[in-house]
Amino acid sequence: MWLIRLLTAALPAVILPPTAPAVLGFAALTLWGGAYPARADVIELRADQWCPFNCVPDSSAPGFMVELAREALAPFGHEVRYANLNWSRSLAEVRVGTVNGVIGTDTDESPDLVFGAPLGQYQEAAVFRRNEARPIATPQDLQGLRLGGIQDYDYAAALLDYIESNETDPTRVQLLSGDNGLTRNLQKLLTHRIDLILEERSVLLHALNALGLRDQVDVIAQEAVTPLYIGFSPALDSSALYASQLSQGLERLKLSGRYDEILTRYGLEG
Repeated sequence: MWLIRLLTAALPAVILPPTAPAVLGFAALTLWGGAYPARADVIELRADQWCPFNCVPDSSAPGFMVELAREALAPFGHEVRYANLNWSRSLAEVRVGTVNGVIGTDTDESPDLVFGAPLGQYQEAAVFRRNEARPIATPQDLQGLRLGGIQDYDYAAALLDYIESNETDPTRVQLLSGDNGLTRNLQKLLTHRIDLILEERSVLLHALNALGLRDQVDVIAQEAVTPLYIGFSPALDSSALYASQLSQGLERLKLSGRYDEILTRYGLEG
């Protein structure tokens, strides 16, 4: 993978299948038979803005993963609250249980979190100025190029050592921190301060279309796709229940066709 979020954990992932029982002291519940939990919770989710996965909170289009989580968990009586927080802090807070979960991670990046079923997938890509694109698969392919990225995001093994070894050398690697990192990197790309950016394909295309820059760049995408999840806190007993309920709710949304309807609103396919 080229660009995924920071790999910092050392514990094995907990992935609950859609049929996993509710555990940790909670009563077993039947999702679609009219039964509701004895308690209804507010589930706090965080992530840096990564549209179309998660977009502007409290808007008509907060992101397809936000909408899927809300509709999947609503029949259990839960309310999902989503807010933006930079990725490093989002991971830190979910690990200690300050918030319930993070949006848009995977089992390689955050193996210590608690996972249910995936909500989507990502495909890695590189963006260049128009007519300057070339394949990037090894560190040798980056020679002579200034790579733009985001601080505390994770990179594929083939490029990670190169990036870490050269992150203090702006002639090779330039990493941004804070908000709107992709927009700022695109501005740097088009003003010739960097030569390429690594990013998830759907996120990249969404930003290019929103900024009206699609005709000024070339995008090269990898063929491989990887499941993308909401990762719940390993510090909270409720996480196994939420992951199981989310899996059940997503299955119901797929069977009803609602899952595909939500993705279509964001220009995606199930």
